[in-house]
Amino acid sequence: MKEINIEINGLSIIESNRALKLINHLIKELSFLDLRRFTNILISSDYKNDISFLLNNNSKKNRFEMSKDIYAAVLTLETKNDYEFYLVVKSKMIKNYLKNEEELDAKKLFHILHHEFAHIHDNNKKIDAFKNILKNKRYEGVDSITYPIAELCWSEYIANYISSSSAIKTDYPISFANSLLYKVNKLKDIKTQLTAYKINNSREDLIQLSIKQVESVLKSASYLIGYLNGLNINLNQLDCLLALELEKTDFIETFINLTHELNSIHHLYPNGFITLNIYNNLAYLIKEYYKILGIHLFEEDNVLKINLY
Repeated sequence: MKEINIEINGLSIIESNRALKLINHLIKELSFLDLRRFTNILISSDYKNDISFLLNNNSKKNRFEMSKDIYAAVLTLETKNDYEFYLVVKSKMIKNYLKNEEELDAKKLFHILHHEFAHIHDNNKKIDAFKNILKNKRYEGVDSITYPIAELCWSEYIANYISSSSAIKTDYPISFANSLLYKVNKLKDIKTQLTAYKINNSREDLIQLSIKQVESVLKSASYLIGYLNGLNINLNQLDCLLALELEKTDFIETFINLTHELNSIHHLYPNGFITLNIYNNLAYLIKEYYKILGIHLFEEDNVLKINLY
């Protein structure tokens, strides 16, 4: 693997030297992953602005959604003939670890970065499969909502599947399970939001808020399924009471179907990744879930339309 450039901001000289040693150790530990096209690591003291700068100065829109994780993000940037990956990490996270260096903190930090390196591994596989499609493909109509979510669900599923081994002695699997249950219960707010829109249809933001809320639920579910499959356990084995609570919700059938679709894609991975049609069934499932919640996505002349009922 070629040398990776490492830039560190927001740390003292002593902290930077320790951070550099830590990062090089992590790179060595995770070198079994496919880290081609990985060129830069930025330890950032201005995380949001640094990410915005990198994306805004890229010639084309980033094809893969950057992680919404509050600690780190992998950015996929286009070069003249290919792509390259930047890993941007909050300096605050590194600083806090260097201050304590407790065993649990070390395991959490390793898992967070393991997850991000898994994104790089997965992105390499997808670029190898879809390179001739990615730069020109633009989704239209209903696909403009469902396919990016499908890609995001797969991305987070496989990253957690790959990095699940480093999550065993952390609270991340149970934390994501609790987060999913919380978000599912909050979906009840969507009906209130949509009722408000029907009363005052100038509030277009309410529809967008509902769409993003559903996306967040599906993403969290995919995170959790990745952990469960990677650890070879089911939700009941992770936490039987939480599993019971989720089974009481209207989301359980979608959770089961989402598990099935992600497993189906995984069976094709990566050699069966030939066209973006691998996301077809998952995108359809997402469309149907919106419909269950009262959001009917359809199109006229490839233009997205939304009907509420």
